[in-house]
This record gives sequence, C-alpha cells and structure tokens, in this order.
Amino acid sequence: MKHIILTNNKTIVDDENQIVLVPGEFRDVLVEARNYIHLGHRLKVSPLPASIRMFYSPVRSVVISKEPSEIDSDSVIMIENAIEMYDKSLGERNIDYSNLNDYEIIDRQLLQSALTELRTAEL
Repeated sequence: MKHIILTNNKTIVDDENQIVLVPGEFRDVLVEARNYIHLGHRLKVSPLPASIRMFYSPVRSVVISKEPSEIDSDSVIMIENAIEMYDKSLGERNIDYSNLNDYEIIDRQLLQSALTELRTAEL
C-alpha cells in the first residue's frame, strides 16, 4: 500500500492503496484528512477540486501519505485553508444531490488521474 485514500465515494476501488470510507459529505472528508494530517500524514494531492462547480458535489476523495512522520506545516495550512474555502464557497448554496452519480464518476476519474501522476512522480 502506497497511500491512503480518504473518500465518501462508495464507487472507489483500488487494490494498490488503502481506502478509508468516510461517512458524510465532502466537508467531512476534508475534516477527516485534517485529523490524519495532525497525526503526521501528508497531503499527496490538493484537497480541493479545480472547478468551483465541484464544490457542490457531495463526494470527494483525498490522497494522503500512508505512514505518518513529522507534522508537515504545508499540509496543515493547505487542509485548514481548504476547509475554510469550502465553507466560504458553499455559502448560501446547497450540496447538489441530484447529480450524485455524475459526481461519483468525476471524483473517481480525478482520483485516478491524481494517482497516475503520483506514480509517475515516484519513479
């Protein structure tokens, strides 16, 4: 196992990495990532999507390091900022449950792309 995938996307399957299914919404995944980061895990990919529309997705997957080490201040700052940005961006809008299946597919594709980039970078 190379990484931990924190996700609330029930369609995620990965034989190479440990999957931790997080109950709840997108924000709950970010908070769980923050909990791991405060234990010494590091973010391996940005916890926020590139598209503002994806903020309304109920699902999200975040990749963190498998083994904890020293607390990484960059990861702490990034996850804290991600939670704050998510809260501000969602603001008065609601999570979009009507397109859940599409969001699950997009999240899975984004995760696979991120894992491919991590594999390439680790070579």
